[in-house]
Amino acid sequence: MLGLTLRCEIRTNNFPLLVDHISREAAYFAIRLKELNEGKLSPAQDAIIKENVFFLRIMADHSKFIGHLLDPSERKLVEQAREFSHDFDQLLFQAIDLDSMRPQSETKPLLSQFLDQNKVSVVSLRDFKKTARELIEACRIKSNIHPLLADHTFREAERFLEIIDLFEANLNRKQSDNKTLES
Repeated sequence: MLGLTLRCEIRTNNFPLLVDHISREAAYFAIRLKELNEGKLSPAQDAIIKENVFFLRIMADHSKFIGHLLDPSERKLVEQAREFSHDFDQLLFQAIDLDSMRPQSETKPLLSQFLDQNKVSVVSLRDFKKTARELIEACRIKSNIHPLLADHTFREAERFLEIIDLFEANLNRKQSDNKTLES
């Protein structure tokens, strides 16, 4: 569908980036289902950076879509969405840089700071999405955002926070295990 859209063989009201975004989410979901069926309940320790790259890009995409789907007269909200887009693009670039430095970048201090920084930004975006969802459901802002889409983006931010928490717990457990072995 993306190829057809980019070649103008089909016309749609969806942005090509949205079509790509949806296909990335579907591929991620299929891989995650396979892992769950194999008994892999938690994300792998060495997947911290890659998993964050994926979700930071998703969060950046969401911010861009929100900014474009709000009515232009919602100036303050549009500006907030653009700021989130910029912030998550910067976090994504940092994550890509860390990924290119692997395995040397996979130290507890670096990964811990990386997760903390991402968590602060995701919490802020999640809260923005929650407020936007509530305002959209109450018909208190002007937008082309369907309430189900607003809920979807909110839930993905929640999921990203859960994944960050799992990685933080794994890092802390690994550090505790190393201290025990050293004793």
